[in-house]
Amino acid sequence: MLLQVLLQAQIASEAGQFDLGDVANGIADKLIRRHPHVFGDGVADTPDRVREQWEQIKAAEKAAKSGAEPVTGQRPEVSSKLDRYARTLPPLTASMKISRKAAEVGFEWDGVDGVWEKFYEELDEWHAAIEGESPARQQEELGDLLFTIVNLARWYGLDPEAALHGTNQRFVQRFSKVEAACDRPMSDYSLEEIEAIWQQAKRQLGH
Repeated sequence: MLLQVLLQAQIASEAGQFDLGDVANGIADKLIRRHPHVFGDGVADTPDRVREQWEQIKAAEKAAKSGAEPVTGQRPEVSSKLDRYARTLPPLTASMKISRKAAEVGFEWDGVDGVWEKFYEELDEWHAAIEGESPARQQEELGDLLFTIVNLARWYGLDPEAALHGTNQRFVQRFSKVEAACDRPMSDYSLEEIEAIWQQAKRQLGH
């Protein structure tokens, strides 16, 4: 990443546009501008107030670039950020960021019990869709269920992307052991035989 910054700055410098010093100064100016409670006379005595002040300054910067009048005294529109997450990020990452941002502005359960209730509600709805609704509806309900699981992960301080990555790795390791243990095509084994080999693989790997 740093190499790309250096290359782009060199190209721009040769074109007479800007150089690496301009990039560094721009970053420093932005840091100072967005932290008036640190570098100026601004007051932000809570983490929530720091975030709110940050968002207001960013909104003012964006309005200045577009020529629009910034709206003062109001929280910047959150929906545009959520939409950007949904459009530009991998779905699992986007779900966590959307969940966190919505919670920051008060769109949140009173406690984790409410999230568990929502999980079981969504599980029932997905099961009902599987039993008698269209594939499109089934997929919608599956999405709702997965989003609720992401919210549960957030409440417990867990990273669902890291969790799924670990599961994928463990599955591949176990499957490799199973495949190596088979002396004929896997499809020729019964479910009970494959399960026994799978459990042996888990014991060998220690997970």
